[in-house]
Amino acid sequence: MVAGAGLVRLGRTPVSVLAALALTLAQTVPSAAQPSDLGAEAEQGLALVNLDLLDRQDGYAIPADSRFLPGETIHVYFQIAGYQVGREFRISLSYEMRALDPEGRSFFAAEGGEIDVELAPQDENWMPVVRYSPRIPDHAGGGTYSIQITVRDELAETSVSVRLPIAVDGSRVQNADQLLVRNFGFSRADGGDRLEDPVFDAGEEIWAEFFITGYKTRDDNTYQVESDAWVQDAEGEKLFDFKPAGEAGRPFYPRLWLPAKLRLQLDESIPPGRYAVVLRLRDMVGGVDAVEHYDFRIR
Repeated sequence: MVAGAGLVRLGRTPVSVLAALALTLAQTVPSAAQPSDLGAEAEQGLALVNLDLLDRQDGYAIPADSRFLPGETIHVYFQIAGYQVGREFRISLSYEMRALDPEGRSFFAAEGGEIDVELAPQDENWMPVVRYSPRIPDHAGGGTYSIQITVRDELAETSVSVRLPIAVDGSRVQNADQLLVRNFGFSRADGGDRLEDPVFDAGEEIWAEFFITGYKTRDDNTYQVESDAWVQDAEGEKLFDFKPAGEAGRPFYPRLWLPAKLRLQLDESIPPGRYAVVLRLRDMVGGVDAVEHYDFRIR
């Protein structure tokens, strides 16, 4: 009945956990207007100035409301002003930067450091420069992410904290507390419009896209999900098995859903009637299975 079919594919892209962080004594790069809602709370003059998003490391400033996509790198630049100068013209500063998702989870390795240097007479107005370049995970969802920056003046015993919001356009998949499929949809082409009423003609190609969620992850973010699928007729007789597929990993940022798709080429002689794609999922970490049915018709 079925001439051929594609594999169920679960998307996966390795996630880097290496930060690009630099501290330099150079002069500032050209700066755009600073974000207006940073929420800085400084004491005794300690402040972050020229806080910008850059188009690349050591690049030019971009608008504070720029939108990012999963897989892109965020380049943050700022300088530190208002610090106290101690004996022998030394300054002592420390800083930490954290990249957080909308739920407050770290999506990239935190970075920090210390600035303990002796200033020369010509350095009276010098401001240390800090850069941070976290990468948005390929499997990140959409929402408002943030860069949390904290700088402390060890001599003055003061600190300043800033939250820089980052808009990310990504897939929005509602999490679940049990293994299931979200947003299943039939279409006539890869990435095509989803069909409200999935009706096909004999000989057509069927595509389906969906997300798997609700599987368990370990404390180290390890997950392992396996799946297989088949097509059955209205009487429940199995007509075709798709090749089983699986996905496993241990990313720095927890992967809470998996994108998947399948392709089915209908035979010209397939009879009209009701059919169904059946998905069987197995959560190898949580030790549970789930079965989902999705109906379509041949006219």
